[in-house]
Amino acid sequence: MPGVLPVASVEKEKKTQKHVLIAAGVIAVCVLLFISIRLVIPAEATGKDVATKARSTASGLSRVEEFLAASNCSLNFFLAWTTAANKFVLRYRRTIESTLKFHPNGCLVVYSPTLELNHFQVFWDMGYNIIVERPDVPYLIAGTPAEKWYEGIEEWRKGQYFFSHITEIIRLATLFKYGGVYLDTDVIVMQDLHDLHNVVGTELAGARGESKVLNGAVLLFDRGSRFIYEAMVEFNTTYRIDSWGWNGPELVTRVAGRFPRGAELRILPTMAFYPIHWAKVAKYFRDEDPEDQHIVWSQMAKETYLFHYWNKITKKLVPQPGSLMYKVLNNYCLMCNDTSTDG
Repeated sequence: MPGVLPVASVEKEKKTQKHVLIAAGVIAVCVLLFISIRLVIPAEATGKDVATKARSTASGLSRVEEFLAASNCSLNFFLAWTTAANKFVLRYRRTIESTLKFHPNGCLVVYSPTLELNHFQVFWDMGYNIIVERPDVPYLIAGTPAEKWYEGIEEWRKGQYFFSHITEIIRLATLFKYGGVYLDTDVIVMQDLHDLHNVVGTELAGARGESKVLNGAVLLFDRGSRFIYEAMVEFNTTYRIDSWGWNGPELVTRVAGRFPRGAELRILPTMAFYPIHWAKVAKYFRDEDPEDQHIVWSQMAKETYLFHYWNKITKKLVPQPGSLMYKVLNNYCLMCNDTSTDG
């Protein structure tokens, strides 16, 4: 059963002491990798496909560039996972599955300092293009406005929101460099996204439907986007080490507020990406008020491109059979027979 693997029991006999020491060494290495978020020489992937299709850099291209060039991608997708590998449970895997379900010829890059390079080998075996990559932030931001921000990285590491902020830079720099779709890992794709270009979604609308608050959990932008460039300028010049929202969700709203609408920026209504506000989402993990759940589900099926389910609010909630969230998790999947307590 997928999801969090059971933790092996640790015997207390003296004969296991050397194994404990080895494990401590491995943990220390992982912690250093997690803190640095820099490119490291990757360990050999066990999968033949991963090794031959994604590891080659003989051309002088980066590993991601080599992968994208060799895979003839119809659309690029990027995610970031900086939490421990064993936290990547079924509901987050559904993000991968739903993305590939609607974009079988797309390419998916998961930036992570913690996941094994062959973590998604099962999807390779099914014929999909997906790799795990160690995030090389200096390489991604070279020549961009974010490069100046990185000069203070040792100071920024001390902030309690550092990992959220570095993830923000990864998403912006990746889209500027390669173009495509950035997704947070708490989204489920519900439609084909090929026709969307240079768009951001509304999180909160006013009484007349006008956009008041935008959100960067989902970003779809062309390579070299001027909007993304301006977002990196804003990140660098107004950076606050003490604020999570200022450098994250609020950043997109500020930049969009002074950026002209048109081919370089479209703002979609709430139903596109954020059909249920974070203050109300918990209800839709429960099997209650079936009439309302059916109405919302029917509207989402017609108008929603993907569903952001606000993991900060819902990570401890278990979707009940019959709930809207249970339907979303189990209707846009590839390995739908897999079950777990989180999905």
